Amino acid sequence: MKKIATLLFSIVLSFHLFAADTVLLDFETSTVPASVSSWLNYAGSGLSASTWSTANPHPDEVNNTVNCYKITKKAGDVYWIGLEINLATPINISAANQYLHVFIYKNTASRIALTYTPNGGSQSADAWQSNSTTGSWIDYVLTIPSGTDLKTFAIKIADDPGDYYFDQIILSDNPASLSRTTVSINPAITNQSIDGWGGSICWWGNIMGGYSDTKIKTLCDWITDPVNGLNMNIFRFNIGGGDDPSHNHMRTDGGAMPGYKASLDSPYDWNQDANQRKILKQLIASRIALTGSNDIQIIGFSNSPPYWMTRSGCSAGSVEGNVCNLRSDMYTAFADYLTEVVKHYHDSEGITFNYIEPFNEPDGGWWKANGNQEGCYFANDDQIKMIRELYAKLSDKGLLSYCQITANDANNLDNGLNSFLAYKTSGDILEKIPLISVHTYGGNRRSDLANFAKNNNKKLWQSESGPIGVGGTTEHNIMVMSDRIITDIRDLKCTAWNDWQIGGYSLVDAWGLIAGSLTDPLAPLLKGIGFYIRSQYSRYVKAGYTIIDNNAGNVLTAISPDQKELVIVISNQQTYTQKYKFDLSKFSNFGKSKQIRTRVQESLGIKNASTFINITDNSLSYDALPESVATYIIPINQGSSAINEISKDSGSMYYSEGALYTNFDTNKSVNIAVFNTLGQKIKTFNQVSAQGVQPLDLKNGLYIVTAKTDNKIFKRKIDVF
Repeated sequence: MKKIATLLFSIVLSFHLFAADTVLLDFETSTVPASVSSWLNYAGSGLSASTWSTANPHPDEVNNTVNCYKITKKAGDVYWIGLEINLATPINISAANQYLHVFIYKNTASRIALTYTPNGGSQSADAWQSNSTTGSWIDYVLTIPSGTDLKTFAIKIADDPGDYYFDQIILSDNPASLSRTTVSINPAITNQSIDGWGGSICWWGNIMGGYSDTKIKTLCDWITDPVNGLNMNIFRFNIGGGDDPSHNHMRTDGGAMPGYKASLDSPYDWNQDANQRKILKQLIASRIALTGSNDIQIIGFSNSPPYWMTRSGCSAGSVEGNVCNLRSDMYTAFADYLTEVVKHYHDSEGITFNYIEPFNEPDGGWWKANGNQEGCYFANDDQIKMIRELYAKLSDKGLLSYCQITANDANNLDNGLNSFLAYKTSGDILEKIPLISVHTYGGNRRSDLANFAKNNNKKLWQSESGPIGVGGTTEHNIMVMSDRIITDIRDLKCTAWNDWQIGGYSLVDAWGLIAGSLTDPLAPLLKGIGFYIRSQYSRYVKAGYTIIDNNAGNVLTAISPDQKELVIVISNQQTYTQKYKFDLSKFSNFGKSKQIRTRVQESLGIKNASTFINITDNSLSYDALPESVATYIIPINQGSSAINEISKDSGSMYYSEGALYTNFDTNKSVNIAVFNTLGQKIKTFNQVSAQGVQPLDLKNGLYIVTAKTDNKIFKRKIDVF
């Protein structure tokens, strides 16, 4: 920021990089200006505890003024100290001045909090902001609501002792910070490896499974395509209970799920649920066709037992809501029902359920009779009883070799943790559940749940989430979910992240990622903006990638299994630009990197827009635009190619700018074959030099190259981008 004229004992206007600012304090003189009625240094009182008009310790591009204000925090001081300013005359806040900027220089990673107090009102909550940047000025920003009569504001320092410098306290109409947040990425601190991405098939599958074969294939290709789609490989299949056919209260967007058995004595009707089954089969077929392998994992889950097993006679829930609706004499029958579905799909449909979940959101007291969707409350003791019965049936029928139990899909992750603690206390339940699963609609104890899973050697999935109760615009809802992905993966340390509704029925619906039609099967399929936002994660943080540490709350970082590719995802939920500088000093030998970004404002037309960049000076600067997600794919540990070695045999191959380079330790010629991910041979070079260059024009994508010489086969995986 350009130097601001000295504050002459009153509030003046200054024009610089911001449009129009009210300068509250610039500390150029040692006298408190008349515009301030009092000030307080929380570390002590009087000028002896701090220094006004001390020399700027490091003039830079953010702040090059002459003087500033200094506070020294000592090791014996209270946890946080700082500065509080009371204005002589309250200032009315409007859109023209609602952003409070405070410049701070520090040599620690301490957090800073900004607060304000309106005239005659109570102090706002502390807005703690983390920034590990040291040795340069940081522009911290606090938003103050329009209509506030600002009387007092405060800056608080947490954490570490040291010298702290304040300067240029300004009210502005510009929310953008002038400083960059330094994000340090540390590959030495590794966390979980990702199993994949996915979502539930109900209820959209119950509708969209009735579309034409062509449309269903397009839909499922979009979902499973690893290059241009969502790259999803985990799907929750709803084993419907089926409601009393005389009832007419279920939701009409697919929520009226059919059951497979009309009564206790009725035979199973395997023609039921044809639409959802058709979607699942095409998802599997599409994934195999697009990747060359079947890495899909399927969870069969129940929202409710069949109505004839329930206390209320209704599959929407009990009359009370917070009482289990499964009749006490039907636990064994319900376990038999679920396992018969698993067995039929495996033996007759060629579909393997990897996991079976006997309840969904059992903590919900809202599952009441005559509601609009299937649901059933299970207290912890009820869950334990049900898991025992289900495990016994899986064992008796010989299904445990391919289908395990997962639980408990709690709506609130804190409730899920409480249930898992009860499972452990029971003594025999945790050993029956290799995968614990929760929803993240509510709750805060992510780290506690992550530690529980780790300490008990359990895999943990976030099995369902969405913007319940978020409010605001569709764009805001979508960005809240973007941030939640990062929070769940960082703090919950889940190895899979799943949406609730992949399919939706409107582009303004923040839930569905792909929009179709409830009533017109001929209406076009459309990719919602959520599709593009989600793919910023799911295409690039792939199954097998390991989450690595960084110090930013809205940044996700991962590394490929072969340590050749670094992925950075930045989510900016804010309506203003945020500036970052990524410290890549712990990596080396960068290849040409790719940036992909999406903004939620449809009118801007920025959807998975890509740009190629070069990494210089072991750092990357990025201005995160409002309401956007950006992904960086950075080749690391590279030679002159973007190539990932599979074999440790002597010799090398790499691809660069339209040519394949070979360098094998032999005087004989080699035979080369190039395959795509479907295993199809697309190019051969017969009897070519072992140390040579072959012209090879490859489109963006993943390829396998083999070279045969001296009765040895060399294999390499080439990622062209």
